[in-house]
Amino acid sequence: MSDESSLSLARLLRETEGYLLPLSEPTADATVSTIDFDLDLKDCAPGAVVLLTRSPSSHVELEEICTRFAAATALVAAPGLHELLDEHGMRAEDEGLPSGPLLLECADGVTWAEVLIHLRQLVEGATSALAWPDIDDLAGLASVIANMTGASITIEDPQSRVLAHANRDGSIDEIRKETILTGAIPEWRIAQLEESGFLPAVRAATDVVERCASDGEPARSVLPLRSGGELLGTIWAAYGDGVDPASVREVLREAAGAARPVMLRTLRRSPFEKRVRREALMSILTGARNLAPLAAMLALPFRSHYVAVAIAGVQPQHEPAVRFHLRAAFADAALAPVPWQTMPDVRCMAVLVQTSSPLTPEEVRDRIARILNRAEDGEYGWLFSVGRVVGRLDQVKDSWDEAAYALQAAKVAETESRRCVASRVATPLARRGSRGMIATELESEILGLRVADTLGDALPEILRPAKVLVAHDQARQGQLFETLRIYFMTVGNSAEASRRLHVHANSLRNRLARIEELTGLSPFSRADRRWLELSLLVYERSPRSPVA
Repeated sequence: MSDESSLSLARLLRETEGYLLPLSEPTADATVSTIDFDLDLKDCAPGAVVLLTRSPSSHVELEEICTRFAAATALVAAPGLHELLDEHGMRAEDEGLPSGPLLLECADGVTWAEVLIHLRQLVEGATSALAWPDIDDLAGLASVIANMTGASITIEDPQSRVLAHANRDGSIDEIRKETILTGAIPEWRIAQLEESGFLPAVRAATDVVERCASDGEPARSVLPLRSGGELLGTIWAAYGDGVDPASVREVLREAAGAARPVMLRTLRRSPFEKRVRREALMSILTGARNLAPLAAMLALPFRSHYVAVAIAGVQPQHEPAVRFHLRAAFADAALAPVPWQTMPDVRCMAVLVQTSSPLTPEEVRDRIARILNRAEDGEYGWLFSVGRVVGRLDQVKDSWDEAAYALQAAKVAETESRRCVASRVATPLARRGSRGMIATELESEILGLRVADTLGDALPEILRPAKVLVAHDQARQGQLFETLRIYFMTVGNSAEASRRLHVHANSLRNRLARIEELTGLSPFSRADRRWLELSLLVYERSPRSPVA
């Protein structure tokens, strides 16, 4: 841990290099105490860093802002302020800038949410208790507190959802067991705590709130975590008669300094910040060029062990359970729901797993399968895929590409399998238990999907036969597209294709002849067959396809 008890301006500049761009030179080092937006800010406290939501439009307005916030340590403007300075010849080396706070500018693409969270982490991290180890996740923090106090610990968000938990001796009361297993305090328990006045007292407190043991329930000590007056969450400690409440109280107070910066990173306290986090993760997964602000937003080191995972079918009501269990197993996992362009009916959860030691894709798959089955007690099975393990953040795109293609290939195979089952029995077979796939198990299928995507972009004319068949079917309520798809799926086995289509063999031959008449391509010619098969595959991969 650093021996600094506050954040210096010099350290802020070091920690935000490439993220915030200095437009003037600091006259001396200074202390940073608070991070504030300029909205409705009447009194600017010394040591404040003020975020200017409205950039000055003239040098006169800039001088007025510098005068208004003269006590501030620094002012941060949106991208573009340097153009105003250049226009008016206001350069630091020429002493053309107004005197007062240091001027900083956000780099292109950096949002206010990113700036606010990153600077808050720096401020809170600089004031952490010196005796605490450098813990970077809430699960580790809960474990340390449990070991120091002998109590059962949960760390919760302002809505009483469990973010992390730890228990040293294995004994746990029923309420706490239900809280941990469900990921939230039971509603009846919240109502009870509200009615007794304990929960309102916790929300209003700035220090440890204690509740004595009663009616078979252990004693509890609760510490609210605050940043800038805002309630970030709470740390709950439940303990028996052998634990000294005074020692628990002191440990919780000391833990607050270490917990705040981690909590700030863990919690995204508004829909806007959640969207920013989701977009940051997707930018990393899709290979953004400027990774520095994205990595800072998600607290991800450039070098580590990363593996991307794609989970299909996670509905909104299941997301909290999935997030809770995945983060319990992988403390540094980043998760976000993402849309599928080529599979609009599939809701997917993107997961970026970071581990301190390398795991094989098989090990990650097996662990996630156990986690997901536990999340819903095996009542519902999710299909997921695991990409390759990579060692750098700029290689994560390769892992995600593999995971995304593997999931799509597995989903297509599953759909075809269900169609085959449905053609033989009255109702499809139910799938129970989550199943994971890795890319090496689906190399042929993935290659076909990659080829289809490449051809669709490079050779639009390859879609012509499929479009002709779709237009015919829509105009005449026909089934030529589906007929050809089933025919190719059965590798040209006319008897099997007729059985799956529930038509006579002569009807199948008539349909194939009609396909040749409309497209000019014969399913029985090797070259024509290749074009027809690729055309159907590319069309099914198209977002505009009604049959995808």
